Amino acid sequence: MRSIERRVTDAGYQTRCVDGVCSFVWWGAIDLAADLEDVADVQLLYRLRGQERWWQVSATRSTDPSPGFVRYEVELSENLFGPTDDPTHEIDVVALVTLANGQRLFDHNRFPGDFENLTLQLANGFAANDGQTCRVDVGRLEFLESWHHHSTGLLRQGGYLHLSYDIDRLPDCRGTHNGHPAWDIVAHLRFLPGGEERSGSVRELVSVNGVPTNQATDRPFVTRIPDDASAVEIWFENYTGAGSSCVSWDSNLGANYRFEILPPAGDSRCLNVEKDRGINAEDPRMVQMAPYCLSYPIDAQVAATHCELRLEGFGDGRIGHYGIPFGWFVAYLRVGPQEGELLNVGIYTRFLDRASGERGERFSLGLEVSEGIWKTGFNALVTPLNGVSGQDLDAEAFAFFIDVRRPSGAVHRLWHSNGGSNFSRAEIFERTTTIESIPYGQIEWANKSASPFTSQPCQ
Repeated sequence: MRSIERRVTDAGYQTRCVDGVCSFVWWGAIDLAADLEDVADVQLLYRLRGQERWWQVSATRSTDPSPGFVRYEVELSENLFGPTDDPTHEIDVVALVTLANGQRLFDHNRFPGDFENLTLQLANGFAANDGQTCRVDVGRLEFLESWHHHSTGLLRQGGYLHLSYDIDRLPDCRGTHNGHPAWDIVAHLRFLPGGEERSGSVRELVSVNGVPTNQATDRPFVTRIPDDASAVEIWFENYTGAGSSCVSWDSNLGANYRFEILPPAGDSRCLNVEKDRGINAEDPRMVQMAPYCLSYPIDAQVAATHCELRLEGFGDGRIGHYGIPFGWFVAYLRVGPQEGELLNVGIYTRFLDRASGERGERFSLGLEVSEGIWKTGFNALVTPLNGVSGQDLDAEAFAFFIDVRRPSGAVHRLWHSNGGSNFSRAEIFERTTTIESIPYGQIEWANKSASPFTSQPCQ
């Protein structure tokens, strides 16, 4: 049972009346694993708490994509309540799948007990959303009419790519044949290095009484990412068929749009790795880290002794906008030409989790903010808000690194790490610091006479 809630109209919650008795209308989504075969029926069983009889309603297969699953939709109102809430009412619901051989599968993913079921009550608004159960990795790419594109989530090997495309980016070919639409917009994908290609329409025709019109809306395209893919190239084609020669392309001026694909979340290249998302926040020195994966293995760990990187600045920032505290460390690193290809620049942090009492470590990758200058950092205090997980981490020690692919193909991680001992927080802020006031907070800047600066090979 992925979700269930009451339908909302301009007049409030929707009701349905039979013989003068009105009840609220609930809508639910049930997701079945895409590889589940021989499905005969999908139903939702429900009852008002205290009643012995269970009622059932069959679900209808949806055309909306649900990565990794096949979605079914269900609507129910009979033998429930309305048109006002009753705090004494509780509704038990459980999804049921019947296979062709008669076997019945009940949804106990979230509630494993034989007699445990999802309960809708006033405390949860008579609604539930179980988006965190049986999750699959989904990376979302959205191409906007403004000719910008952005991503949410991560594209991972074995996961799913959810592609949204604003069809107004390609408005030229909208031809008809005998009064019927004869055009389409198709997304083309090529996964590398294998070269596997996939394609699918990203437009949905608007129908009137079952007859398609020449109007259309955006249609998501979803596909599974191959297990061995390291990148994907995407381009879009708009054409009119039925003998027309109209064709137009959205292909990044022929170069195609290219996106990196990361290993699965459990891969060692993802362990304790994060990367700055580059979000514009209250102050440009802030960092907003998110889980990340390296697309390469580290073949050697060596000291940076030939001016490969240099620490230019280090700060401890804190803000409290709207009373929501946020704390971070920021480091600026100068990186010059390398013997090979520069892949990433980052900071290593060893910390104590104040909530659990456990120690941990993070490898936080940064972004180039100007030529040769990289900004990276570590989120120490994050307030849980709007689905964002919180954390309260006491940073104890730091080190700085770059990843370089040598001409041989081997990737070396070069360290400025106090000879492998790392720099303690006390060492970094051992000299008189500078306090910079910023809106809603401050940044405490380390003195450049502190040991992390003076111990560098290049002064």
